[in-house]
Amino acid sequence: MQRILFLFLFTAVILFWEVTDFSVQQVQAQNYEKEDEKALIAEKELQKFITEMQTLLDAASKSGFSEKEIREITVTRKGKVVHVWDFLEQAKLQQKKDSLAKKRLKPLERYLTVMDIAEEMQSAETKDLDVLKDKSTFVGAEEK
Repeated sequence: MQRILFLFLFTAVILFWEVTDFSVQQVQAQNYEKEDEKALIAEKELQKFITEMQTLLDAASKSGFSEKEIREITVTRKGKVVHVWDFLEQAKLQQKKDSLAKKRLKPLERYLTVMDIAEEMQSAETKDLDVLKDKSTFVGAEEK
């Protein structure tokens, strides 16, 4: 009787463990998905605001505003006063910075082969031999 009870409790604990582990993984995946969606929505909103502000500055320059007046244009966004000219300049700099970062982080699709490893080992050996050769070269009576 005790064996049957032990086996029943043991399998119940194992099943409970698996079910809770599966549900926690599912919840974590949903949280990451929500964060990604929020980041995408925020990025789209920012890009939309940037294009609207660029359109505003273009319209102001076409209508005859001076450069000084254009630089002084302000807009209220989410309760904060934004200087449009400065905001667009900062956005341009950020875009340049992001594009440079993307260029630097471009993954190379190259796999190491046995020949690559052998060549690397051989080049390291020749460097070591060159260093030893330079150390052991005698110039006259003095060691170089």
